[in-house]
Amino acid sequence: MGLETGIDRRRLPRGTHGLDPADVVHSQRMRMYMGVLEAVAERGYTNTTVADIVARANVSRRTFYQQFRGRDDCFSAAFDAAVDLVTGYLDESVRDVPHTDWRTLIHTTLREYLRTLTDNDYCARALHLECLVAGPTVAEQRRRMKTRLAQRMQAAFNIGRTQGDIPADLPPEVFESLIGAIDDRIRDCLQLTGPHALPTLLPHLHAFTLALFGTPNWPTTAN
Repeated sequence: MGLETGIDRRRLPRGTHGLDPADVVHSQRMRMYMGVLEAVAERGYTNTTVADIVARANVSRRTFYQQFRGRDDCFSAAFDAAVDLVTGYLDESVRDVPHTDWRTLIHTTLREYLRTLTDNDYCARALHLECLVAGPTVAEQRRRMKTRLAQRMQAAFNIGRTQGDIPADLPPEVFESLIGAIDDRIRDCLQLTGPHALPTLLPHLHAFTLALFGTPNWPTTAN
Protein backbone atom coordinates (compact mmCIF):
# COMPACT_ATOMS: atom_id res chain seq x y z
CA MET A 1 0.00 0.00 0.00
CA GLY A 2 1.20 3.52 -0.73
CA LEU A 3 0.44 6.85 -2.34
CA GLU A 4 -0.27 5.06 -5.60
CA THR A 5 -3.28 3.20 -4.13
CA GLY A 6 -6.37 4.10 -6.11
CA ILE A 7 -4.53 6.50 -8.45
CA ASP A 8 -5.54 6.31 -12.10
CA ARG A 9 -2.63 7.65 -14.13
CA ARG A 10 -4.57 8.00 -17.36
CA ARG A 11 -5.11 11.58 -18.48
CA LEU A 12 -8.70 12.76 -18.09
CA PRO A 13 -10.58 13.35 -21.35
CA ARG A 14 -11.15 16.91 -22.49
CA GLY A 15 -14.49 18.53 -21.90
CA THR A 16 -17.25 17.46 -19.51
CA HIS A 17 -16.45 14.17 -17.82
CA GLY A 18 -18.95 14.21 -14.95
CA LEU A 19 -16.34 14.38 -12.17
CA ASP A 20 -16.40 16.79 -9.28
CA PRO A 21 -13.74 19.47 -9.97
CA ALA A 22 -12.30 18.95 -6.49
CA ASP A 23 -11.88 15.23 -7.23
CA VAL A 24 -10.12 16.05 -10.48
CA VAL A 25 -7.66 18.38 -8.72
CA HIS A 26 -7.02 15.80 -5.99
CA SER A 27 -6.37 13.05 -8.54
CA GLN A 28 -3.98 15.26 -10.48
CA ARG A 29 -2.17 16.31 -7.31
CA MET A 30 -1.70 12.74 -6.09
CA ARG A 31 -0.38 11.70 -9.50
CA MET A 32 2.11 14.57 -9.41
CA TYR A 33 3.20 13.55 -5.92
CA MET A 34 3.88 10.07 -7.24
CA GLY A 35 5.54 11.53 -10.32
CA VAL A 36 8.02 13.66 -8.42
CA LEU A 37 8.83 10.99 -5.81
CA GLU A 38 9.42 8.32 -8.44
CA ALA A 39 11.45 10.63 -10.66
CA VAL A 40 13.60 11.78 -7.76
CA ALA A 41 14.14 8.18 -6.59
CA GLU A 42 15.26 7.16 -10.08
CA ARG A 43 17.11 10.24 -11.34
CA GLY A 44 18.13 12.04 -8.17
CA TYR A 45 16.77 15.36 -6.98
CA THR A 46 19.10 17.65 -8.86
CA ASN A 47 18.50 15.84 -12.17
CA THR A 48 14.71 15.77 -11.90
CA THR A 49 12.82 18.27 -14.06
CA VAL A 50 9.22 19.38 -14.38
CA ALA A 51 9.14 17.48 -17.67
CA ASP A 52 9.99 14.27 -15.77
CA ILE A 53 7.20 14.88 -13.30
CA VAL A 54 4.43 15.67 -15.77
CA ALA A 55 5.38 12.71 -17.96
CA ARG A 56 5.07 10.30 -15.03
CA ALA A 57 1.90 11.95 -13.73
CA ASN A 58 0.38 12.09 -17.21
CA VAL A 59 -0.68 15.72 -16.82
CA SER A 60 0.09 18.82 -18.84
CA ARG A 61 2.63 21.45 -17.85
CA ARG A 62 -0.25 23.90 -17.61
CA THR A 63 -1.95 21.63 -15.04
CA PHE A 64 1.30 21.32 -13.12
CA TYR A 65 1.82 25.08 -12.87
CA GLN A 66 -1.78 25.60 -11.82
CA GLN A 67 -0.94 23.73 -8.61
CA PHE A 68 2.80 24.17 -8.07
CA ARG A 69 5.37 26.90 -8.59
CA GLY A 70 7.96 24.40 -9.76
CA ARG A 71 9.82 21.19 -8.94
CA ASP A 72 10.84 22.33 -5.47
CA ASP A 73 7.30 23.24 -4.49
CA CYS A 74 5.95 19.93 -5.79
CA PHE A 75 8.60 17.87 -3.98
CA SER A 76 8.00 19.76 -0.74
CA ALA A 77 4.28 18.94 -0.86
CA ALA A 78 5.01 15.32 -1.81
CA PHE A 79 7.47 15.04 1.07
CA ASP A 80 4.77 15.95 3.58
CA ALA A 81 2.38 13.50 1.91
CA ALA A 82 4.99 10.75 2.24
CA VAL A 83 5.49 11.56 5.93
CA ASP A 84 1.72 11.41 6.49
CA LEU A 85 1.61 8.07 4.67
CA VAL A 86 4.32 6.52 6.82
CA THR A 87 3.03 7.88 10.14
CA GLY A 88 -0.47 6.75 9.22
CA TYR A 89 0.81 3.20 8.80
CA LEU A 90 2.59 3.45 12.14
CA ASP A 91 -0.62 4.57 13.84
CA GLU A 92 -2.47 1.61 12.32
CA SER A 93 0.25 -0.88 13.27
CA VAL A 94 0.07 -0.11 17.00
CA ARG A 95 -3.69 0.32 17.19
CA ASP A 96 -4.20 -3.07 18.85
CA VAL A 97 -1.05 -3.02 21.00
CA PRO A 98 -1.85 -2.39 24.69
CA HIS A 99 -0.49 1.07 25.44
CA THR A 100 1.04 -0.25 28.64
CA ASP A 101 3.25 -2.64 26.64
CA TRP A 102 6.00 -0.15 25.84
CA ARG A 103 8.47 -2.78 24.62
CA THR A 104 6.06 -4.07 21.98
CA LEU A 105 5.22 -0.51 20.99
CA ILE A 106 8.91 0.14 20.27
CA HIS A 107 9.48 -3.12 18.42
CA THR A 108 6.31 -2.75 16.34
CA THR A 109 7.07 0.87 15.49
CA LEU A 110 10.58 0.02 14.27
CA ARG A 111 9.41 -3.07 12.37
CA GLU A 112 6.57 -1.31 10.59
CA TYR A 113 8.63 1.76 9.80
CA LEU A 114 11.25 -0.37 8.04
CA ARG A 115 8.58 -2.47 6.33
CA THR A 116 6.70 0.58 5.07
CA LEU A 117 9.89 2.10 3.65
CA THR A 118 10.67 -1.20 1.94
CA ASP A 119 7.22 -1.40 0.39
CA ASN A 120 7.39 2.27 -0.70
CA ASP A 121 11.02 2.62 -1.75
CA TYR A 122 10.40 5.92 -3.53
CA CYS A 123 9.24 7.34 -0.17
CA ALA A 124 12.30 5.86 1.54
CA ARG A 125 14.65 7.65 -0.84
CA ALA A 126 12.73 10.90 -0.53
CA LEU A 127 12.63 10.85 3.28
CA HIS A 128 16.19 9.67 3.90
CA LEU A 129 18.33 10.55 0.87
CA GLU A 130 17.15 13.13 -1.63
CA CYS A 131 15.71 15.44 1.02
CA LEU A 132 19.30 16.24 2.00
CA VAL A 133 19.87 18.16 -1.24
CA ALA A 134 16.37 19.61 -1.65
CA GLY A 135 16.95 22.98 -0.01
CA PRO A 136 16.07 24.72 3.27
CA THR A 137 12.28 24.28 3.10
CA VAL A 138 12.55 20.50 2.90
CA ALA A 139 15.34 20.55 5.50
CA GLU A 140 12.87 22.11 7.95
CA GLN A 141 10.21 19.55 6.97
CA ARG A 142 12.74 16.80 7.63
CA ARG A 143 13.43 18.21 11.10
CA ARG A 144 9.71 18.18 11.84
CA MET A 145 9.46 14.57 10.65
CA LYS A 146 12.30 13.51 12.95
CA THR A 147 10.62 15.31 15.85
CA ARG A 148 7.37 13.43 15.22
CA LEU A 149 9.24 10.11 15.26
CA ALA A 150 11.21 11.13 18.36
CA GLN A 151 7.97 11.91 20.17
CA ARG A 152 6.73 8.38 19.48
CA MET A 153 9.83 6.90 21.06
CA GLN A 154 9.62 9.29 23.99
CA ALA A 155 5.98 8.31 24.60
CA ALA A 156 6.94 4.62 24.80
CA PHE A 157 9.88 5.51 27.06
CA ASN A 158 7.60 7.45 29.39
CA ILE A 159 5.33 4.41 29.78
CA GLY A 160 8.30 2.24 30.76
CA ARG A 161 9.60 4.90 33.12
CA THR A 162 6.20 5.22 34.82
CA GLN A 163 6.02 1.45 35.24
CA GLY A 164 9.46 1.35 36.82
CA ASP A 165 11.00 -0.74 34.03
CA ILE A 166 13.42 1.98 32.94
CA PRO A 167 15.98 2.99 35.59
CA ALA A 168 16.68 6.63 34.75
CA ASP A 169 15.08 9.59 33.03
CA LEU A 170 16.45 10.95 29.75
CA PRO A 171 16.37 14.54 28.43
CA PRO A 172 14.17 15.17 25.36
CA GLU A 173 17.11 15.75 23.02
CA VAL A 174 18.22 12.13 23.49
CA PHE A 175 15.18 10.96 21.55
CA GLU A 176 16.06 13.30 18.69
CA SER A 177 19.55 11.76 18.72
CA LEU A 178 18.02 8.27 18.64
CA ILE A 179 16.04 9.12 15.53
CA GLY A 180 19.16 10.65 14.00
CA ALA A 181 21.04 7.38 14.55
CA ILE A 182 18.19 5.35 13.04
CA ASP A 183 18.07 7.75 10.09
CA ASP A 184 21.81 7.29 9.55
CA ARG A 185 21.55 3.49 9.49
CA ILE A 186 18.62 3.61 7.07
CA ARG A 187 20.47 5.98 4.77
CA ASP A 188 23.55 3.74 4.72
CA CYS A 189 21.39 0.72 3.92
CA LEU A 190 19.64 2.51 1.05
CA GLN A 191 22.93 3.65 -0.44
CA LEU A 192 24.96 0.48 0.05
CA THR A 193 22.45 -2.37 -0.20
CA GLY A 194 19.03 -1.10 -1.23
CA PRO A 195 15.54 -0.76 0.28
CA HIS A 196 14.92 -4.53 0.20
CA ALA A 197 17.48 -4.92 3.02
CA LEU A 198 15.89 -2.42 5.41
CA PRO A 199 14.05 -5.06 7.51
CA THR A 200 17.42 -6.65 8.36
CA LEU A 201 18.20 -3.54 10.43
CA LEU A 202 15.46 -4.36 12.93
CA PRO A 203 17.45 -6.43 15.48
CA HIS A 204 20.24 -3.86 15.61
CA LEU A 205 17.94 -0.85 15.90
CA HIS A 206 15.80 -2.59 18.50
CA ALA A 207 18.83 -3.53 20.61
CA PHE A 208 20.28 -0.04 20.31
CA THR A 209 17.02 1.59 21.40
CA LEU A 210 16.58 -0.63 24.43
CA ALA A 211 20.22 -0.20 25.45
CA LEU A 212 19.80 3.57 25.25
CA PHE A 213 16.75 3.26 27.49
CA GLY A 214 18.81 1.30 30.03
CA THR A 215 17.11 -2.09 29.45
CA PRO A 216 19.61 -4.00 27.28
CA ASN A 217 18.64 -7.48 28.54
CA TRP A 218 15.32 -7.50 26.65
CA PRO A 219 15.44 -10.09 23.79
CA THR A 220 16.37 -8.46 20.47
CA THR A 221 15.85 -11.33 18.00
CA ALA A 222 12.07 -11.03 17.58
CA ASN A 223 10.81 -10.37 14.05
